[in-house]
Amino acid sequence: MKGLFQYKTAGQQFFLLLSISLFSFFAVGLLGTYALTIITGISLEQVSALDTIDPKHPWLPFFIRGMQAVQFIGLFLIPSWFAGKYFTTVATSTYLGLRKPNYPGFWLVGTVAILIALPMVQWLGEINRAIEFPAELTHWIRSKEDEANETVKALLSRHTVKDLLLNLFFVAGLAAVGEELLFRGVVQRIFVRQFRQAWPAIIFSAFLFAALHMQFYGFFPRLALGILLGAIYWYSGSLWVAILAHFVYDAILITLVYFDPAMLNEEPVVAQDALLYAGLVSALMVTMNLHWMIKHGNPVSDQQIETTEEIIEE
Repeated sequence: MKGLFQYKTAGQQFFLLLSISLFSFFAVGLLGTYALTIITGISLEQVSALDTIDPKHPWLPFFIRGMQAVQFIGLFLIPSWFAGKYFTTVATSTYLGLRKPNYPGFWLVGTVAILIALPMVQWLGEINRAIEFPAELTHWIRSKEDEANETVKALLSRHTVKDLLLNLFFVAGLAAVGEELLFRGVVQRIFVRQFRQAWPAIIFSAFLFAALHMQFYGFFPRLALGILLGAIYWYSGSLWVAILAHFVYDAILITLVYFDPAMLNEEPVVAQDALLYAGLVSALMVTMNLHWMIKHGNPVSDQQIETTEEIIEE
């Protein structure tokens, strides 16, 4: 059964991945939500409108973190495992890129790249929010943004060391591992096979990464981060480096909010009057960082990996 769909086209593999993702997300989500309603006492009616629940509800953080774990398993872990088992005959960890980087310096470079991108991401966020739409569409977009933000605020507004550590695990840790497994480990790999080039695959998988979050006013920042993470994975040859960079980025934001709760009101990390210049300098430094990765990276194609594995097995 290993490698059952190895010789399917990239398009067919993507369709299979999408189908498995939707099915597992629905099935695991249904079971997980039902279990959490029993444990927490939060009713299904309340689940459909979490933003209306009192943020101080004693079981709300547990419920939200439980839902994050459910999402991690159903939307990210199961589909990634499926692809690693049935889209290739090589070891699942090899297919997903869970190996050491080609060059040890990438551990540091990947983390530094994501940190120096912070002002650029904030700048892109301001540009994103400045885009004007018809009033009705703007109202709908804002309502969806507010729903998502209220859920995040329910977690990040708790100011204890225990809550900080739990948020680092459930918000930063699960997101970093799950999203990198699916979007960089599988989706980007499929698109590399489709386009026969790295950068179209990196950009397209980053587009899907940004779109999946269903938050328009955060689309440009997530697109930029997705591209950067895709490049970190591609040129380092290790998904672990991209996972570490993703985790560090989210962990920094969570920690900043812990010490400065005012940031929950969409306050930029960099002062508004300096944001333009900081964003431009940040973009320049990110570009230089990418240049270093391109120069020192040694990406390996899917075909080369599989050929190498076959030789080793023989």
